[in-house]
Amino acid sequence: MLEEIATVSAVYDGEVEVVCFSKSACGQCKQNSQCGTGIVSQALPGRDHRFLIATDLALTVNQQVRIGIPEQGLLSSVFLVYLFPLLLVLAGALLTSEVFNLGDGGTILGAVVGGIIGFVLAARWAKGAGRLTTEPVIISALLPVASVACEADAP
Repeated sequence: MLEEIATVSAVYDGEVEVVCFSKSACGQCKQNSQCGTGIVSQALPGRDHRFLIATDLALTVNQQVRIGIPEQGLLSSVFLVYLFPLLLVLAGALLTSEVFNLGDGGTILGAVVGGIIGFVLAARWAKGAGRLTTEPVIISALLPVASVACEADAP
């Protein structure tokens, strides 16, 4: 399960709205000011991602929770969105090029038709009930961090 820390932004009857903030991979090394990716990540504002998650936990606003997305659902989504249409693009190009000998124009047309068929089939498959389980779930509520004053700080 892929996990992330999120903050509860709203509590509704039987569900909560949580928000996660995108983190850039850059900004952690000393080459951040010279790296092109680091410069771009500084220029673009961070995005937040909001999800409604059904839960029976007693959560409060601003409480942090650990959410997760099942890996199998994510892998299935990646296959449907990227790999399946790509395979049909290649199959369409190969079919028109080798079987029908239609030349370069026919190969391009076959690739386009194969890609369109791949995306249409992927969309229909994804809409099937319960096929993809990519909805996030709340794994656990995190305990709030208590601030403890040191004895040396006391007057």
